[in-house]
Amino acid sequence: MSIIHFYSYKNIFFLLALIFFSQSSFAGKVSSQSKLDEGVQAVYNFEFEKADMIFSAILKKNPNDLLANHFSATLSFWKYFGSNKKKYFDEFLNQSDATIAKAEQSLPSNPKNKETLFVLGAAQSYRAMAFGKAEKYLDMIWASKKANGYLSDVLEIDRNYYDAYLGIGLIKFALSQAPSGFKWALRMIGFDGDSEKGLSYIKLAAEKGKYSKIEAEYYLSQLYSEFYFDYEKAKTHLAKLNQSFPNNLLFDYSFAVIEVKEKNLSSAEKILLPLVKTKTGEFEQLLALSKFLLADVYFYRNNFGKAKEYYSRFLHETKGKNYFGIANYRLAICNEFLSEPNVEYYKAALRGNAELDDDYYAKKMSEVYLKRKMTEVEKSLIFFKNLLEQKQYDAAIDSLNVVLNNNEYVNYRPQIFLILSEAYYCKNNYDSSLNFSLKATTRKNSPEGWIKPFANYFASASCDKKNEKEKAKYYFEIADGCSDFFYENKLKSMLKKLSHSINN
Repeated sequence: MSIIHFYSYKNIFFLLALIFFSQSSFAGKVSSQSKLDEGVQAVYNFEFEKADMIFSAILKKNPNDLLANHFSATLSFWKYFGSNKKKYFDEFLNQSDATIAKAEQSLPSNPKNKETLFVLGAAQSYRAMAFGKAEKYLDMIWASKKANGYLSDVLEIDRNYYDAYLGIGLIKFALSQAPSGFKWALRMIGFDGDSEKGLSYIKLAAEKGKYSKIEAEYYLSQLYSEFYFDYEKAKTHLAKLNQSFPNNLLFDYSFAVIEVKEKNLSSAEKILLPLVKTKTGEFEQLLALSKFLLADVYFYRNNFGKAKEYYSRFLHETKGKNYFGIANYRLAICNEFLSEPNVEYYKAALRGNAELDDDYYAKKMSEVYLKRKMTEVEKSLIFFKNLLEQKQYDAAIDSLNVVLNNNEYVNYRPQIFLILSEAYYCKNNYDSSLNFSLKATTRKNSPEGWIKPFANYFASASCDKKNEKEKAKYYFEIADGCSDFFYENKLKSMLKKLSHSINN
C-alpha cells in the first residue's frame, strides 16, 4: 500500500507533484536569482520549454548551481507524472542523482547550510513521489524518510524557515490517513502521523512561506475539498492560483473536480471542454483524467451517449489502472441504457485498482452483472440517483415516491429510502431526511452493505442540523462502527467532518 493510495482523489499524483516543487529553490543567494524566479514562474504556468531554456542557461554559466540542477531534474519529473512514460522516470532519477551528489559533496564544508539541506530534502521528496507512482514502495518509504530528515534539520537550524513546514506537514497529514495496521511499521522507521498538526504546518507555509506559498495554496485546496468537504475554501485557494497561472492545466482540472463535487455540472463542463482539446505529450494522463471527469458530467446528466464517448476516450488514452474499473463499469451502464449491453465492459471492470473506492465498487458490481442481467428497476434507480447530482431534488423525490408503491421495487426499498434521505438532506428538510434514513435501516439482512452506514450518517447529520446532539452521536457511532462496505473511505472522511460539528 502506497502512502499515495491513502488518498482517493482523482489527480493525487499531480497533487503530490506540486508539494515540493519550488520550496528549496529560492533561498540560495545566487547571482541568477531573478532568472530562477522567472524559470519557476514559467513552470507553474506550464511553459516548460521556456523554463528549460532558462535553467539550461544558468547551468551553462555554472554547472554546479544546485538550484538550477534541482529545477532541471524537476522538469523530467513533471513529464513523467504527466505522461506515465518510463523514459522520463529514468531521466529524472539520473538528473536527481547528479543533483544529490553535488549537494552532498558541498555539505561537509558547511553541514548547517540550510539551503543545501533544503535542496536535498526537496530532491528526496520528488524521488519518493516518483517511486510511489512507479509502485516501488520500499524505495518510496526510504526516500520519504530521508526527505523528512533533511527538512527537519532545516527547522532545527531555523524554526522560521517557513517553506520547510510544507514538506513535513504533507508527511504528517499523509501518515495520519494510513490504515492502522500499517502505522506501526511507519513508526518503527521514525514516521508519525498527525492530521491537525500537518494541516497547521501547511497553513503556516501558505501564510508565511516565501517560496512554497503556491504549493501550500494548492495543497490546502485539495485538503479542504477531499478531507474536509469545505468546497468554498478550496475554490478560494484555486481561484487565486488560476488567476495567476492561466495556462496551468492542473489548476483548471482541479477546479472542475470541485465543481462536480458541488454538483455544478455546467460549470465543470465549461472548464473541461477546452481542456480535453489540449494537445500535449507531457500531460497525457492529466488530459485522459479530464476526459474521465467530463464523462462523469454527462453520466450524471443521464446523457449516456456522450458519457460513453468520453469514457471510451479515457480508456483509450489512460496510462494507468486507476479508474480503469469504474470507467469500464459506467461504460457498461451506458450501454445498458442505450440498449447495447456488452458484458466485455463488465469483465474489463474487474481489472481496475481495487484499492480505490470507485474501482472496488465497479469490480463487485460487475461480478453481480456477469452472473445476471441488470434489471429495469436497477436502471431506474441509477437514473433517479443521477437526478441528485443535477440538483433536481424535487424531481428525484417525486419519482421515487411514485415507485415506492410499485411491487417491482419492493426489494429495493432500502436503496430508495436512502436516496430520499439524501435528497431531503440536500433540500435542508432534516425531519424528512431523518425519517427516510431510519426507514432505510429497518429491513433486516439487507444485501446492500453500504445502506446501513450511509443511512446512519444522514440520520446523524440531520440530527446535528436539528441540534439534537445526543441523537446525532448515537447514529454517528453506528455509522462509524461499520466496516467493509462500498465507499468506506469516502464515508470515513465525511464522518470526520461531521464529528467536528457534533462535538463543537
